Amino acid sequence: MPDCNETLRELQLFLDGELPADEHEHVLGHLNECLECFHAFDFQAELKQVIAKKCRTEVMPDGLLERIQRCFETGDDTPVEA
Repeated sequence: MPDCNETLRELQLFLDGELPADEHEHVLGHLNECLECFHAFDFQAELKQVIAKKCRTEVMPDGLLERIQRCFETGDDTPVEA
């Protein structure tokens, strides 16, 4: 069974249904046994729902996706200028 750090790293993939079945079951088992990780999961799941609901009709600003991609490419967490 995964430890807390591994479970927390996998939460987004778990929430998006992108984990292989065996890893999904391991994370689910850990969430059933670890209250701290379950609370983190619950928060992330609720946040994802709120963002989906609130942003459903919003149009993405021009250039936003490119700015986000540049953040991942640089590996730097400093803001990227528009």
